[in-house]
Amino acid sequence: MNTEQAIILARKHVITEAQKESSALFCLSDAMDMMERGEFESAKKWAIRSLAYSVGVFHSDYKRASA
Repeated sequence: MNTEQAIILARKHVITEAQKESSALFCLSDAMDMMERGEFESAKKWAIRSLAYSVGVFHSDYKRASA
């Protein structure tokens, strides 16, 4: 999965399922900032961290993004 796909997936879950919304949203915001700067590896890491907060590390979307 590329960086843009990971960010889109994280955004979907922040909007619909975030249990710890503030942490997930913070990480997503950082992911988008890194994407704008062209720092794609950092952006993907922040998007994956956002998914960890919003859906958990055992969720299939988290596993797909972090693979």
